[in-house]
Amino acid sequence: MTEILNVFTTIDSRDGAEALARRAVTDGRAACVQIEEIASVYLWEGAVQEDREFRLLFKVPARGYDALAALILAAHPYDEPALWALPVERGSESFLKWVDESCAAG
Repeated sequence: MTEILNVFTTIDSRDGAEALARRAVTDGRAACVQIEEIASVYLWEGAVQEDREFRLLFKVPARGYDALAALILAAHPYDEPALWALPVERGSESFLKWVDESCAAG
């Protein structure tokens, strides 16, 4: 079975999140992207910041991570975008197969 990753980033606008998600799916770099509005509290340049952000969850085969990361980093408006991935430990075989087959990148 192909290793599948959940890849995350955050972005400052719904329009930006939707555009990034659409491009990742259209380009075959993610099978699916979920977008949710969140509140973030973080330290940046020595001060505590509080912002509304949009978290994106990309579903991608591990072999496609580098291509997806390159797309996210090139398109991202932040100076230091959050970008991390977690392996999917378990899932329905048919869903994981769909993720794998839906991604052309990698």
